[in-house]
Amino acid sequence: MKRWICVMLCAVMLTALCACTARQRGEESSVPPTAAETLPDPTTALMTSNSQTNRDPDAVYEYETREIWCENNGNRIYGQAYIPIIEGVTKFPLVIHAHGMGSNHEAGAGYLKRYAEKGFAGYTFDFPGGSRPTNENKSDGDPMQNSAVTEASDLQAILDTALTWDFVDTGFVFLEGGSMGGLVATMTGLDNADKVRGMILYYPALYMPQIANAYASIDDVPERLSFGEDYELGSRFVTDLWGLNVVDRLGEFTKPVTIIQGSDDHLVAATSIEEASHYFPNAEFHLIDGAGHGFSGDDFDTAVKYGFDYLFANT
Repeated sequence: MKRWICVMLCAVMLTALCACTARQRGEESSVPPTAAETLPDPTTALMTSNSQTNRDPDAVYEYETREIWCENNGNRIYGQAYIPIIEGVTKFPLVIHAHGMGSNHEAGAGYLKRYAEKGFAGYTFDFPGGSRPTNENKSDGDPMQNSAVTEASDLQAILDTALTWDFVDTGFVFLEGGSMGGLVATMTGLDNADKVRGMILYYPALYMPQIANAYASIDDVPERLSFGEDYELGSRFVTDLWGLNVVDRLGEFTKPVTIIQGSDDHLVAATSIEEASHYFPNAEFHLIDGAGHGFSGDDFDTAVKYGFDYLFANT
């Protein structure tokens, strides 16, 4: 019976437009192209609060990588920061990347390295208990206690901590996320509109809470949920979503948002995410034709271009 329920849950997760199956290739390509010449030519100058200096849009900056640990609910959270090196500039806009279900900090590294080359700092981390066994997770935490709600709490703690970092221009902090990480970034952004400048969402699983509909009651959720042969999560992965409707709250977030979606995504339906984008008062929706659930190659370059257009326009 439990096996049948888990099978049904997986089916509902697909039909509910959720991004709930991590892939070895990464939800965002973990080995993206790094050639600087593939970057777009932004038209809006990037400015920081401590140095009102217009930057050359054609410049490519070096950056440093810094290991930074955060903490939440007794768990130590591992993360990496990418910080531009620009003479005379000590504070930078910051993009905090939330990885998708089963992935790890490497999912955001490709984006953040490219951002750092253009003057934006970035931070990517491992959600406690948020990775498949095949994806190394350096944070504390038990997968049986992981859910979108616990991850939103983790992201909240990271956001609050990031606002104290000496390299961050606190007036320009952005949340970014892919798949389930897009849902988590949205949940956190809705509760922190006064702290963040906006959000970049890649194929966000905004309808993931609908997986709770697979059960007649909260008591019917099994203690262990299987997602493939090597990946199990606890019942709270579903029970924490009970009664949660993020889409109904999107109108509360008036800051600028950009959503980047693949037309051939079979986990997060493009038509539903495009429709959801209209609930945001200030959002742009970008469809990458032929792209699936995760971007690589030319699709990754296109996604990065949309990200840069957004960042330069809003800093």
